[in-house]
Amino acid sequence: MKRRNFIKNTALIGATTAAATTALSSPALAQSKKKWIAVSAFGKAGLLGQALDGFANSVGEMSAGRLTIDTYHAGELVAPFEAIDAVQSGTAQMGYGAPYYWTGKSDSISFVACMPFGLNVQEQNAWCYYGGGIDLADKTAYNPLGLKFLPMGNTGNQMGGWYRKEVNTVADLQGLKFRMPGLGGEILKTFGTNVINLPGSEVLAALTSGAIDGTEWIGPAADLGSGLYKVCKNYYYPGWHEPATILDSFYDLKEWEALDDDLQMIVKQAAANTNLMVLSRFQAANNTALQTLINEHDVNLAPYSDELIKAIGERATTVIPELAQKSADATELYNNLVTFRKTMVQWSGYSEGNFMNKRIAASFQTI
Repeated sequence: MKRRNFIKNTALIGATTAAATTALSSPALAQSKKKWIAVSAFGKAGLLGQALDGFANSVGEMSAGRLTIDTYHAGELVAPFEAIDAVQSGTAQMGYGAPYYWTGKSDSISFVACMPFGLNVQEQNAWCYYGGGIDLADKTAYNPLGLKFLPMGNTGNQMGGWYRKEVNTVADLQGLKFRMPGLGGEILKTFGTNVINLPGSEVLAALTSGAIDGTEWIGPAADLGSGLYKVCKNYYYPGWHEPATILDSFYDLKEWEALDDDLQMIVKQAAANTNLMVLSRFQAANNTALQTLINEHDVNLAPYSDELIKAIGERATTVIPELAQKSADATELYNNLVTFRKTMVQWSGYSEGNFMNKRIAASFQTI
């Protein structure tokens, strides 16, 4: 999708957008203008680069130029994993990435991104917007770092990852050099896996050189574009480690609090619109990309074995609570997510889970 169309579609989503734009005509509003710098952990090319540019343009248009945002993608101003440092230091006013990229800053922040065997994307958005998730993420992870958090994209359920060799048993994880950030990586470490965290732009080179034996990235649409199939042919599912991953936009807290109320509303709406657009684009493109990987690039698509999933799931139930006990903030966030997950598991099982299993009963054909 061209950037122009992305911006157009983003602006159309949400009734608040219209209200915010209309409000700008009021002569009572202050006419002072602000210019922000945004830095990203993601490259300019591809969906996530377009997402950040589209967000910035939406804010500029909806605010009638009162708030403009200059975007710098990974490596253009700072290195990918230095985006949060740039915002904390005042070099930039906004950053874009994934919460588990900032694990070294906070014991709780990885829980914001996702939890292995946790919430799916619908449940995660419900938690963010109607379960107090945004406020709790601010309280336990971002505000202590001098930041304001807003979700700005979701991958949906990811793929399990790419491997040079087949992985069928727990023994196959021993000594494996594997790229996996976040809580999932912490679980793999307990099986003797050498877990390595790399920005997406460096993964293909690391695979090619042999620095890593495998990697998870996102899903077929993003993985096809990254060229991972050129080195690895074994592609596993499901993404137990990331059933749905929040991408975070974060803002210098002082800069955020200095914004007029209507500008805060515009930023919130533009971020929410982008959150939906990123997920929808991944969903729309994933199956076509998957068929291309299988049929044109000879990728071997395979499920993780029941033995492996069971072992990882059992390990997760001990490792994740241990990680949550590192700080009071992490404990509070973990307990909240687990409580919310219990309510979601029951309802989603009745609704989405049963429907997905029964949908095959109707076999529609084009006419």
